[in-house]
Amino acid sequence: MSIRGVHTADLHFGVTTYSKETPDGLGSRVHDFFRTFDRILEYIRQNHIDLLLITGDIFKDREPNSTLRNMFYKRVVEIAKEGILVVIVPGNHDMHPFEAKHHSVKVFEIFEQENIVVMDKLFETKVFDIKGERLRVIAVPYLYLERFIDKTIPEKIEQIEQNIANFFEERLAEILDSCEDDIPTILAGHFTVNEAEVGSERMIMVGKDVKVPLSVLLHPKLRFVALGHIHKPQILNSKDPAIVYCGSPDRIDFSEAQDQKGFVVFEIEKENFWFEFKPVVVRPFYQLEIDLYEANGDVEKILISEIDKKIKSLEENSSANVKASVVKLIIRTQSLLKERLNLTKVEEYLKDMCFILAPIEIEVTDAKKDFRIIEVDEKSDPILAFERFLSASPKYKDIKNKNEVVATFKSLFEEAQSD
Repeated sequence: MSIRGVHTADLHFGVTTYSKETPDGLGSRVHDFFRTFDRILEYIRQNHIDLLLITGDIFKDREPNSTLRNMFYKRVVEIAKEGILVVIVPGNHDMHPFEAKHHSVKVFEIFEQENIVVMDKLFETKVFDIKGERLRVIAVPYLYLERFIDKTIPEKIEQIEQNIANFFEERLAEILDSCEDDIPTILAGHFTVNEAEVGSERMIMVGKDVKVPLSVLLHPKLRFVALGHIHKPQILNSKDPAIVYCGSPDRIDFSEAQDQKGFVVFEIEKENFWFEFKPVVVRPFYQLEIDLYEANGDVEKILISEIDKKIKSLEENSSANVKASVVKLIIRTQSLLKERLNLTKVEEYLKDMCFILAPIEIEVTDAKKDFRIIEVDEKSDPILAFERFLSASPKYKDIKNKNEVVATFKSLFEEAQSD
């Protein structure tokens, strides 16, 4: 017999960036995130899952409002009543640096909710009986530097991360070496592994991030290292043990626009372990990038035409639903055109084309900097400079009648000089 589980993390309930107003005042993005969580719970109900493992950052803020707390608590209590074991390991957005202050999911522990276990102590270890099968979980909540000072304070501050890594490796090995071999073991944590590829979590970090080398997790008694904290889903080690970031199940910002979102489903027994990433449908994020360095006539009309082309191409080539998406427009242009550009018309147009329009960004590259050519300066021969310009310019470098154009320029230049 095996135990089937679902692993998720970084739910970040309360994110309101790129949000529409809703009648309840919470905002559309709050409902997006809960809708995604509901899809995960529905998968659990339909696929005979025994364990829901949440490794941190349930909420965006350490002290979420009562509405957000209740929306999450209600869902977790309901799934637990259906016989699913829920194990929660808090993250940096859930916990405070010092242990005296309670975190947002402590309530489950205080009221001893059946089938809901909060593991908020470093290297806390529990053995669960799940439908006649035993499973060991070792918890590593967020590694706050403040909680390590007494154990790892070095003579030189630059040694602190190495000292923490040594402490982590020694403590983990000590626990695992004392464990019975016949119980499969999961390490469930919320921290950064050195080798992981990071993203938007850098922008919303709370506290100094302590990193752990991948090597300290490669212990033969571990079957699965289920990690939260890094929003990009990734496999750091495929087996013996599998070391996996499930990633955030919904998009936080545009740095995650291309990431596949979802959760991890796994099956564990004494000798074997299997896992799979399950994608989940979330609101798309699309970034439209327009180069506008020349415009004869109505600048807004030309820009809107280019936007239309981009959207049409996006919808035809990737089956994108721009109407339901969060869209960001990036315009690359030069100073003179920027002065002529009225963004109000463009914003009004795009707002009707998508679900939410992020603030428009304009990147200015002045022509002088953009088209500076090596070996051409104020002292260069004008005919030679013009020829070099045609060859270097992205717009004119493939012109078929370049020699004729240069000859015409030379004729006009010489004629002007003789006047």
